[in-house]
Amino acid sequence: MKVIRTEKQKDNLAKFFWDMAKVAFTLLVIGPFAKPESLSSAGFLVGIAIGFILAFMGHFFDGKEVLK
Repeated sequence: MKVIRTEKQKDNLAKFFWDMAKVAFTLLVIGPFAKPESLSSAGFLVGIAIGFILAFMGHFFDGKEVLK
């Protein structure tokens, strides 16, 4: 059973992961700078890791389109 059936679904899924990467990065990395007492190196690293994982997934789904 194939989950992604059309090119449009693949494109939408890639966009979703790119947007989620931006949201995760903003909330976990940039957000604590507004409230300096909540800054922590662990939260910073987790935010960067989650942002990169989601960005990689977005690139994975969108990357094949560039080869055309």
